[in-house]
Amino acid sequence: MQKLPLPVVNKADLIVKAIKVGGTVLAVGAGFLVVRKLIKGKVNMDGTSVRAAPSLKNTKIASENLTISTSDAALFANTLYTAMLNLGTKETMIYSTIDRINTRDDMLLVIKTFGMKKYLWGGRSAVLGQNINLIGWLRAELTEKEITRIQPKFDEWGIPL
Repeated sequence: MQKLPLPVVNKADLIVKAIKVGGTVLAVGAGFLVVRKLIKGKVNMDGTSVRAAPSLKNTKIASENLTISTSDAALFANTLYTAMLNLGTKETMIYSTIDRINTRDDMLLVIKTFGMKKYLWGGRSAVLGQNINLIGWLRAELTEKEITRIQPKFDEWGIPL
């Protein structure tokens, strides 16, 4: 069996082509992120929408109004996080968890316990994404119709959703 000679390749041409392709991919990715940022709107540092609600950062939790413990709040926060993590939001898990939260201060404790987590298209991202709180995750994961299911509780608590 006779081997065919390999064609001679100009390394400089290969490098130029790689830079053109890489530059195009980088430009498209950056453009996508800019468009997404413009569509999504501005967000407070705690994840709430600047257009929809004021920041929850300075909200105080009245411990005398709490009906759950900090470990209960951690359990609720982790359950909600699990329901929204990765593809396929588990809406019934979100509804049942929120239905078990009784007072405004309970919900504020759950939001505080949830903390800020990087969000990127339905999942946690170590590098990309934006740090948002529980309210931001709920807003990103639920449709408007699904939000109307939990909105009355948030209205009752006076917590913007």
